[in-house]
Amino acid sequence: MLEAALLCMALNIYHEADKKEPIEGMFAIGQTTLNRAERKPEKVCAAVQAPRQFSWTLKPPPVVDDAAWRNAQAVARLTFHMADFTGGATHFHALYISPYWKPDMAPLGQWGNHIFYKVKGRK
Repeated sequence: MLEAALLCMALNIYHEADKKEPIEGMFAIGQTTLNRAERKPEKVCAAVQAPRQFSWTLKPPPVVDDAAWRNAQAVARLTFHMADFTGGATHFHALYISPYWKPDMAPLGQWGNHIFYKVKGRK
């Protein structure tokens, strides 16, 4: 596995999942990130850093070397070795947000503190 892909995945999980995110939510964020990368590790960094995809990338906050960062790294490592349980999710949002793109999406489920979607009509 590419070390860069692992780092990009861990950073995305760390910043998208707040410190209270349950483990299933962290894995769902990881699976969604991998789905956006067409399930190809070599495309993960491009998917994470694509313009206006993940808000934290606009002004990346620092990473604190704590349990949340270590958990994000462990989840990222495992994400590359597991089947997608989200049904092909490519989008998600926190429970307290209602994004503008929501009407164009098919809901797939809630894992942790996020709701996951894919574009309507996509298999």
